[in-house]
Amino acid sequence: MKLSKLGLSLGLIYFLMIVVCVIWGNTFMDPKSKFVILQLPLTLQMAGLHEIGILKYFSTNTSWLMVYIVIGIPTLLLFYLIGYFIEKTFLRVMVLTKK
Repeated sequence: MKLSKLGLSLGLIYFLMIVVCVIWGNTFMDPKSKFVILQLPLTLQMAGLHEIGILKYFSTNTSWLMVYIVIGIPTLLLFYLIGYFIEKTFLRVMVLTKK
C-alpha cells in the first residue's frame, strides 16, 4: 500500500502544532495560560465531544498526556484519512479526464 503524501502532510502539520503548543504551554508558570495553550490543538475535538456528551467522562484530573493520546491520536489518523481520500479522489479524477 502506497502512503498518501497529502495525508502524511496533514498529519505532520497537526503533530507539529501539538509539539509547539506543548513546548510553549510548558514555558508558562501561570496555570491558566498553560491550560489555554495546551488545549489549543484539541479545542474543536473537545467541543465535538461535549456536544455528543462524551466529554463528561474525562475527569478534571485527567493528565494532558492521556488527553492527547485519547483525542490527539485519532485526530492524526483522521487527518491522514482525509488526505488519503482527497489524494485518491484527485488522482481518479485526473485519470478519468485524461481518457
